[in-house]
Amino acid sequence: MTQNKMELNLREPNLDYANFGLILTKKQLAEDITHFEVYSPLIAAKVQAGQFVMLRVSELGERIPLTIVDRDSQAGAITLIVQAVGKTTCMLCELEPGEKILDILGPLGTPSEIENYGRALIVAGGVGAAVAFPVAKALKAAGNHITAIVGARTKDLIILKDEIEAISDEVYFTTDDGSFGFHGFTSMQLQQLLDHGAHFDYALAVGPVPMMRSIADITKPYQIPTKVSLNPIMVDGTGMCGGCRVQVGDQVRFTCVEGPEFDGHLVDFDTLMTRNRTYNHMEACRLEPKLGEIQTELPMTVAPPKARQVMPELPVAERIHTFDEVALGFTAEQARLEAARCLQCKNPRCVDGCPVAVRIPEFIQLILEDKITESASLVLEDNILPRVCGRVCPQTEQCEGACILNKKGKAIAIGALERYVSDYLAEHPVEGEKTTIKSSGFKIACVGSGPASLSCAGDLIKAGHDVTVFEAFHDFGGVLRYGIPEFRLPKAIVGKEIQQLADQGVKFVPDVLVGATLTIQDLLQRDGFDALFIGTGAGLPNFLHVPGENLIGIYSANEFLTRVNLMKAYLYPQADTPILDMADKRVAVIGGGNTALDSARVALRLGASQASIIYRRSEAEMPGRFEEIEHAKAEGVNFEFLRNPIEFLGKQEGHLSGIRLIKMELGEPDDSGRR
Repeated sequence: MTQNKMELNLREPNLDYANFGLILTKKQLAEDITHFEVYSPLIAAKVQAGQFVMLRVSELGERIPLTIVDRDSQAGAITLIVQAVGKTTCMLCELEPGEKILDILGPLGTPSEIENYGRALIVAGGVGAAVAFPVAKALKAAGNHITAIVGARTKDLIILKDEIEAISDEVYFTTDDGSFGFHGFTSMQLQQLLDHGAHFDYALAVGPVPMMRSIADITKPYQIPTKVSLNPIMVDGTGMCGGCRVQVGDQVRFTCVEGPEFDGHLVDFDTLMTRNRTYNHMEACRLEPKLGEIQTELPMTVAPPKARQVMPELPVAERIHTFDEVALGFTAEQARLEAARCLQCKNPRCVDGCPVAVRIPEFIQLILEDKITESASLVLEDNILPRVCGRVCPQTEQCEGACILNKKGKAIAIGALERYVSDYLAEHPVEGEKTTIKSSGFKIACVGSGPASLSCAGDLIKAGHDVTVFEAFHDFGGVLRYGIPEFRLPKAIVGKEIQQLADQGVKFVPDVLVGATLTIQDLLQRDGFDALFIGTGAGLPNFLHVPGENLIGIYSANEFLTRVNLMKAYLYPQADTPILDMADKRVAVIGGGNTALDSARVALRLGASQASIIYRRSEAEMPGRFEEIEHAKAEGVNFEFLRNPIEFLGKQEGHLSGIRLIKMELGEPDDSGRR
């Protein structure tokens, strides 16, 4: 924490008008968050909890509202806490003690309704703690029992910790990354308290709009009166312009005079968020000259389109006769438009949903800035296989599944954007200086060469370890090579990702079945490996255990796809591995996941007259990726829902001739939530 102070005699009986707006002290609370004491004796004498000021930094600058965090009426000083997120706040944070804020107006807004409610709940997210603190302090002075929940992305971004603890009866800290307090969001902590019987008579939520909305949604069924403190677009702050209007129930209210606090159960949050984005693209343009000077979270460079961009695809009539890649990738314009949909959340759930914690908002922001190489490089810092993951990672259950936009419309196409930047880097490689990594002296073996081992090997080699990957097959990639068809994941891409690891020093050894060719004892004792990573994959296939399961013509998906993908059976007899002739045959695939969808689509490409997915649940319960389901439908795959095989029927020669099915009904949800 850094602090600068301007010495000034503030005890004189006459007000020093010449110094109004003078910065007395400046203290860094966290990255991009600055604490100021400002000489404003008139405001200090009048301000009440919940009120704010409007200020201007330069002659051509805009007016922005800032909550008054605290006051010293004797010294004539007010406290402001500023987060550098736009041009004006960045300029403000560059000011030092002894310099003046050009204009400062206040106190504005309706003071908070302070009375003894009983048990008061204060929920603050990020810099919202600065807004919540004076209200909490006043509520405590009025005799309330204060329970505070304070959240931030990480420990270093928690502000006013000591001050909030001093006026609270209980304080719960939450961090998105688990670095301090509860690992999760403020809403999760609140729900946990309510689940354990906590009771509140009043609640105030202050922070990002999605957070306030979530808190209001939680408190509503408990009938807890809930206020939210809004910070919409504001120009004059006196009620003249109407720019700060918000919809509260069936009324239009003006934040600068009637707020900033409103009933959280009545606020139209959708309209609020839409209006708050009105000038984002213009703000980005204003910040452009300062990009090299300050680190800040830039707004979007274009007005966010509502619709998710649709990736171009190979025409259906063409693709069902070829194994060429179906999804063709975003164009540069599509990538820019899709990136503009990102809300740049302060607490990005998408990052929590990513198994390797790719800094998703940051790489998307770089797309908007047309820094595609830098964006791809940022992704590579956390994900060694971005071209693969951009194509086949289950984003709908992970990063995209956690996206806040799922609540209204469709999530950001994170996978498609990851693919776009990583493909761009592959096509426009940057020759940089090779960094020498100091050897750790450790020797590590990775058993298997699928995505788990490849990711592990990539991290280990960057840490300076000597890494060797052992693979039972003749080629590397595991399920990426044998399980996923070429039309979803071209094997040339898999090969290039693996070659990059080899270029970094990872050694690859094919045709070694650890446990047979080599034992673990051989590796550890004879060959000098210090540790092993076991990434041997899914293992044996699962069968249905119904009569007729061994008839000719019944494949496990493992075998079927390995023949086609790894062994190139679709080229038979040019390739030596055969597969049953499916020309003009009717093919049934049991299951509803990505592997089943892959198998059905492969069957059509092998000439099947019909490929049917037989699935025991409904379409809503299918675990397959949405886009794969849509691709299958477009290509003519037939779907038989709520059906399950009870017997395979055969001819005398032992070939499959039919399937007897039973009609199913949905039951109670299982552990995954599916019925």
